[in-house]
Amino acid sequence: MLSRHSKALAILTLSIAVAVGGLVLTRQVIAVAGEADAERLNRSILDYIAQKNPQAPIRAFQRFPEALVAEAQKSNLDHCLVLAQAEVESEFHHDAVGAAGEIGLFQILPSTAAIMEPVVGPFRRPVGVKLVRDAKSVRDLGDLADPVVSTKFAMAYLRDIMTRKSNVRDALTEYNGGPAGRHPHYYRMVMGTYVEILERADLRCRFRETPKPSPALTTFLIRA
Repeated sequence: MLSRHSKALAILTLSIAVAVGGLVLTRQVIAVAGEADAERLNRSILDYIAQKNPQAPIRAFQRFPEALVAEAQKSNLDHCLVLAQAEVESEFHHDAVGAAGEIGLFQILPSTAAIMEPVVGPFRRPVGVKLVRDAKSVRDLGDLADPVVSTKFAMAYLRDIMTRKSNVRDALTEYNGGPAGRHPHYYRMVMGTYVEILERADLRCRFRETPKPSPALTTFLIRA
């Protein structure tokens, strides 16, 4: 027969084993729940893109939601604000080309992306973009037509601007119009789209608790 000491030791060992096992199981449950939660958010983002641009090839955007959330966190911005910026920039056309040669979801100039290469990494340059103006032509837009690459370069560039600008308004204005801020209406467009997105509970915006703008905010956006 086991002595009292041996029994006590066995009970203690069993209790520790049960506690550790329970802790591991709890962590696994939390991890699985977190993955499911992230997957639901990803689907909601893709659904929003499909609603705004029914022609968008969702396969091209498949990895975009994760990049959107990750890069927004790095930039200390609400991912819904970054989503609004993408919508204003390209209306979710990943292969959009601007008049000045801007490319992709966030309309990044290749020359601007080149400046950010030491931070983001190398990217494949576009070929013959300025010569192409019709949909039938074959063109190689390079890596900037990839929504994930566009997001990484756009947010790296915006973070660089934010080291010099004290607020998001000035940072977004410079992002779009350069240091001189030639297009002050851009900020109003982004914020107006952002306010609409805030009403989408499934997108889990950081400020979704107050989806409707107050009269003061509305007045601010109009005057800004």
